[in-house]
Amino acid sequence: MKRVGWWSLAILLAGMLWLQWPAGSDDGLFTPDNDGDLIRDDVGALIASRFAANPAANAALRQLARAWQQGVQQDEARWPQAQLHMRQAVSCVLSDAVLGRARMSAETMYHFMQQMHGSLFDTPARLARWQRFEAATATLPHQDLPLNPCVFDPAALAG
Repeated sequence: MKRVGWWSLAILLAGMLWLQWPAGSDDGLFTPDNDGDLIRDDVGALIASRFAANPAANAALRQLARAWQQGVQQDEARWPQAQLHMRQAVSCVLSDAVLGRARMSAETMYHFMQQMHGSLFDTPARLARWQRFEAATATLPHQDLPLNPCVFDPAALAG
């Protein structure tokens, strides 16, 4: 009788731990990330292949890729904050400081952003996660963004 009680307790605890596990936590959906930069390695390589010689554009696009990838992995209660981080990252990439250092138009950069988004959400499961996030956050009000939406100082980077 005592063994059944211990096993029941163990199963109950395992179930409680599973229910407490954050939704969208690192579930392997966006692996591999062998370099630990919080961006899938193939997406990081895509950015580097185009912007390795331009630190400002490279950093801005990595900020955006990280915001997209990490944002959709948050639990739904954190999605409004994740959406704000995504908007900041998009504003950073399309800022005059980054575009000027990249020596490209906003339209050309936007096309690369679309390519990067397609690479990041390139499987049915990843795309479904993005679509679920997008549907849930589409009606959230836009908040004011900081004057420098980048998490770095574009002027301080060569380019």
